[in-house]
Amino acid sequence: MKLARTTTGKYYVEAVAKALDVLETFSGPEQLALNEICRRVGLSKSRTFRMLHTLAERGYIDRCAEGPRYQLGAQLFERASSVRRDLKQLAHPFMRMLHERFNETVNLGVLNGRDVLYIDILENSRPFRMMATIGCRMPAHATAMGKAMLACLPAPDSRPPGRARSTGLRSEPKMMLARELSQVRKQGFAVDDEENEPGVACIGAPILDISGQPVAAISVSGPAYRILGEKKNLTPAIMAACQSISGSLGYRDPPGTAVK
Repeated sequence: MKLARTTTGKYYVEAVAKALDVLETFSGPEQLALNEICRRVGLSKSRTFRMLHTLAERGYIDRCAEGPRYQLGAQLFERASSVRRDLKQLAHPFMRMLHERFNETVNLGVLNGRDVLYIDILENSRPFRMMATIGCRMPAHATAMGKAMLACLPAPDSRPPGRARSTGLRSEPKMMLARELSQVRKQGFAVDDEENEPGVACIGAPILDISGQPVAAISVSGPAYRILGEKKNLTPAIMAACQSISGSLGYRDPPGTAVK
């Protein structure tokens, strides 16, 4: 499948775009044969091989030991982790403020495909623990952070996977989730009401970059009765924290409307 070309102009470097196409054709840790990569990016075998060889020389692609297959290299993850490390450092004081004020678990996550990848967590001091841990992934459409970020994406990217979402606790038609994301977009925050974990609720808001794209989200989670009972106080505090971080990233308009 040849990737659609959406950017043109005299400053557009085709060779760089093709190299990025090669990198972006990999889904997570999968290993791909040369023929499969060629088919996905729509390039000849010789040109694709030269790009893979160059990317491998720089550490962005690894050639697997078992057969002529390729996977993403460590250099790519090191670069990504540097960005996320900066984001964690930027978000941490605001997470700490929420943690100290409410004594509930505060989460920082980024979109990873159709999942939320948890990159930082401050746990509450009460005898209540949740499934989420740093490095784990949860379905974006069933988490407050995920819904907050999905709602900020262009329409094609915010579509829920499959025909419905089913979390084991409830199953909602695709149209219902689309309406929920529309509401999240208007109000600037999202709620997970026991959708991802029994007895647990979360309230989350997006962190936006200078272009208005969601780069991360923060949520506060805990027992449903406590989180939903404190919703009136939690929501503006979470939104204010995310708006401050977004401003530090160059975003000038507030990510959502004020809570009434």
